[in-house]
Amino acid sequence: MSVKIVAHRGESFAAPENTLESFTLAWARGATCIEGDFHLSKDGEIICMHDDNLKRTCGADLAISSLTLRELKEYDAGIWKGEAWRFTRIPMLREVLESMPAYGEIYIELKSVGPIVEALKTLFRSGPWRPEQLTFIAFDEATIAEVKKQFPNHNAYWLCGSTIGNTPETRRAERSPEELVAKLKELGVDGVDICESEFLSSAYADALHAEKFGFHVWTVDDPAVAKHLVEIGVDSITTNRAKFIATELGVI
Repeated sequence: MSVKIVAHRGESFAAPENTLESFTLAWARGATCIEGDFHLSKDGEIICMHDDNLKRTCGADLAISSLTLRELKEYDAGIWKGEAWRFTRIPMLREVLESMPAYGEIYIELKSVGPIVEALKTLFRSGPWRPEQLTFIAFDEATIAEVKKQFPNHNAYWLCGSTIGNTPETRRAERSPEELVAKLKELGVDGVDICESEFLSSAYADALHAEKFGFHVWTVDDPAVAKHLVEIGVDSITTNRAKFIATELGVI
């Protein structure tokens, strides 16, 4: 079984998401690939957090872009998860990469492009990381297309939803396999990272793989769903419970 298990924001079912503690726990539990979300701080540092505001995980209604790294480091990013995680700090991408084992990989979800591209180039030049260790993902079409142009040796996957319609009667697949392939060709990227849904099937895997595109799915915490995705031919599964899902699939 060759499916890759990606630890979503680290081992985030057990530890506070997008923190060194969460990523370290993922590595300790046998992960080979993690995923994290990144923004720029006021002073141009690449910061690891999903939201663009500190409110949900740090309790302060402040935008990341309005604060310097020094100011961001004053906030507790773990107490919301439980008392055991008090004093957990917001990490920089540099810290995440420096804590990554030599065999490790990371899916870097970009929340913005523009100035962050130059910051990424500077960071990557300063470390020993290989392009195959650093994959980009983004929802914004212009962002993922531009990042692939700027970093041609790195994989870049377009993040997207898989369905439209809010009721059982109207819910349907947003794109057919052929339409999805056409969109990836238009963007010039290496594959798709698509939200799990009942509409995903081997037809998607066949169409994508025939054109050499990667087929990656998020976020799956149910082992039955994960097993089905393996059966239809996905290349990676992103999950909040990386150790659990890997064990259930027999890949760890």
